[in-house]
Order: sequence, then structure tokens, then C-alpha cells
Amino acid sequence: MATSKQYSEYILHVLGDGFSIKSMFGEYCLYYMGKTVAFVCDDRLLIKPTKQSAHLDKICEMQEAYPGSKLYYLVTDDQLSEPRGFIETMHAIAAATPDKKPRKPKPNI
Repeated sequence: MATSKQYSEYILHVLGDGFSIKSMFGEYCLYYMGKTVAFVCDDRLLIKPTKQSAHLDKICEMQEAYPGSKLYYLVTDDQLSEPRGFIETMHAIAAATPDKKPRKPKPNI
């Protein structure tokens, strides 16, 4: 089941400024300030497992984004009623993520 456009818009509304979302194969990648911090798959918010998100072990279940993927922290809709802690976690993930290196131009052949 693919994520609905309404759910992805709901996630952006809850999280607020600085977050953006990009559609990928019927699902979505969630960015904060241009850096990947989470995914929205099957109408679920899944936060990347990193050192900055390790504290979520105590409050979130781990689930696959799709069959065979690695595990991510599942944030339930009930938990999103108080999003501040999750927003701070995603800010920390983005801050710890290195900037992308510029791509080298392809040689003209």
C-alpha cells in the first residue's frame, strides 16, 4: 500500500518549517534542511536509526520500511500529537549528517 498524498501533507503540517518531502516509488523521503532524516511509507513515519535517534528505542517499535529493508523507528499517529521530541531528534540527525559532496562533472566524450 502506497502512502497517500494527504498523509504526507499531514506529516509536513505536523513537523513544520524546514521539512520537505520527495516522492519516491509511491513512498516519500523526508528531509530536514535538505538532509534525509526519515521516510513516510505505507502511511507511517519511520525515523532513521542513528546515534542521535537511539533514545527512541525506549518509546518506538522498530519496523521495516518495506519487506527486506533495514529497521526504522516507527512514530505512531498518537505519538505525533506531541511532535516536539521527534522534531528535535530529526534536527539532530540532520546536524550530524555530512553535507553531500558536489558531483564531478562528466567528461565530454
